[in-house]
Amino acid sequence: MINSACFVVSKPLGVEQGALGIRTAWACHQNGFETKLIYAEEGVWCLINNPGYHTSMLKDLIQEEGEIYAVKEDLEKRGLTEENLVKGIEVIEAADVAELCEEMDCVNYF
Repeated sequence: MINSACFVVSKPLGVEQGALGIRTAWACHQNGFETKLIYAEEGVWCLINNPGYHTSMLKDLIQEEGEIYAVKEDLEKRGLTEENLVKGIEVIEAADVAELCEEMDCVNYF
C-alpha cells in the first residue's frame, strides 16, 4: 500500500505538467498521504512569488504543512535566489534529492 509520495516537477511555469505536479501533490496531501514536492531544472521557475494560480496553490500547500523543496543548483543556474521564491520553500542541495525520494513509497516526475 502506498502511504507516501514524492513529486518532482521539472517543467516551467506555463507548461501543463508543472500545474499537474502541484495539483497531484495537493490532492495526495489532503487525503492523508505523506507528500514531498521537489522543484528541479526548469521547474524552479514555478516557485517565483508572482500572483497567479500556481503561487496560490503553493501557498495553500505550505499553509497546510506541505513539504516543498527547490534544488539550489538549479536555482543558481537560472540566477534565482531563495528571496525570489514563495515563502516557506526549503532550498536543498541536488545531492539530497535522491535521499528524499528514497524515503517515499513512490516517486512521480512531471
